[in-house]
Amino acid sequence: MKAIRPARKFTALAIAVALALGTAALPIGAQAQGAPAPAAATPVAVQTPQQIVQQIADKMGAALKGHRAEYKKDKSKLVALINSVLLPHFDTSYAAILVLGRYARTATPEQINRFQKAFYDALIDRYADGLIDYREGRVTILPSRGTSDDGHRALVRSEVTLDNGKKIAVNYVFRRAADGQWKAFDVVIEGISYIASYRGQVGEEIRHSSLDALITRLQSEGGKAIDSMKKQGAQG
Repeated sequence: MKAIRPARKFTALAIAVALALGTAALPIGAQAQGAPAPAAATPVAVQTPQQIVQQIADKMGAALKGHRAEYKKDKSKLVALINSVLLPHFDTSYAAILVLGRYARTATPEQINRFQKAFYDALIDRYADGLIDYREGRVTILPSRGTSDDGHRALVRSEVTLDNGKKIAVNYVFRRAADGQWKAFDVVIEGISYIASYRGQVGEEIRHSSLDALITRLQSEGGKAIDSMKKQGAQG
């Protein structure tokens, strides 16, 4: 399995967005069912996938503007920013199950929830600092090609402009939740799906040890565990 390419400035935003796997996520059962809305509640307006991606890019750029030094000194504030801007728009439980692949079928709900949090924390530890380099206007949302035939999937195509002017394709894969809201679950950077890439790397780790051992390693090593998995994936 081909590993995700080494992080560059442009990948930090996309990876941090894509890999929001659960530190603020509800348990899987709670996310799947959801709390019933009061009968008199005003319906929440449904944003299109394109609007969601543009909103994330705009909010992130605006929040960082004039405060990069502050976020660079205090990583906890940067992580809090990521949580508040990104997590509400991602189907974290679904993404975690896809990353686990066939191992999700034999994992307990408690293991999957622990994996979500440990994996997310490790990814943010590895990539969050790169978000400081993100600037407003670097993301261009391309015209929509519509949804899938059943209306439950959509692809948002975007381009991220690097400092040297080069444009990189970063595409977001969405699915429509039971409440009608769109949530992303995968990001494809230069043709490479993060779900597919990390599924291979995570699966290799579990085959050589166990899911519990992988969770413990992610919890104890943080971003170093992510780098180690990427190196092993590149060599495999």
